Amino acid sequence: MLIDYHIHNHFSPDSDSPTEAIIEKALKMGLSAICITNHSETFTEGEGLPGTVQPDALKRFEKAKQEIGDFQKKYPDLMIGFGGEIQYEDDMRPVTELVEKTRFDFILGSVHNLDGTNISGHTHADQFFERQTEEQAYHRYFEEMLKLIGWGRIDAVAHFDIIKKYGHEYYGPFKPEKYKTILTAILKKMKEKGIGMELNTGSMHRRCRELFPHPTILKWCVEIGIEHFTLGSDAHDVHEIARYFDEAFRIAKDAGIRTLSTYRNRQPTKHQI
Repeated sequence: MLIDYHIHNHFSPDSDSPTEAIIEKALKMGLSAICITNHSETFTEGEGLPGTVQPDALKRFEKAKQEIGDFQKKYPDLMIGFGGEIQYEDDMRPVTELVEKTRFDFILGSVHNLDGTNISGHTHADQFFERQTEEQAYHRYFEEMLKLIGWGRIDAVAHFDIIKKYGHEYYGPFKPEKYKTILTAILKKMKEKGIGMELNTGSMHRRCRELFPHPTILKWCVEIGIEHFTLGSDAHDVHEIARYFDEAFRIAKDAGIRTLSTYRNRQPTKHQI
């Protein structure tokens, strides 16, 4: 089953993609299921810095869900999920309220901000990387990831090692073996909480030119017993949907992954790949 479980549309603050155009592209690419996973937070103008949950986020997600429902009736051959991408913040109370009040099909959890800097999507990332060593930067990120898993109200982790997207420009290629202790601690906590791992192809064509997460980490996922895996392009534009999926499938199979999961009402279903 071919799925794209990380797509942003016009209800996300960083995308203008029309939902119907996304659906038509997904069908053209031969997908069986997609999930629209919009951000809940604002973005600071001029810096691209994800900030706090918007006051109107609940209403925005309600509109998005209604639209998805309408299109699901029009396109019954494509499973269209209603999701969200929730980033970890120091104060998770607004996000917790949003999650409790919104009936998502699927929730991705992510870490974008460290020490007031968006380390994942903007050139201002140098403000973070230039002032610390590789070990300091990467441990800081993975410590934040542990906090996200501790919060736990997510179904899968998005772009697990996105710190390398810009980090590789300052420190060289990411070598997960250097951080195996904290990485395996995170993965064991994910298994304990039933949280899955996303295979994210968003930077396979640029920046670090690698899958998130690194293939070695995927092998550790299988060894530790992570049960659920999703595949996502992290598309913010229609042309990005399902990019580099053939290569992602090869990496997944080499790591020992045999199923991908879809979600309805936060309940996963495995599909053979």
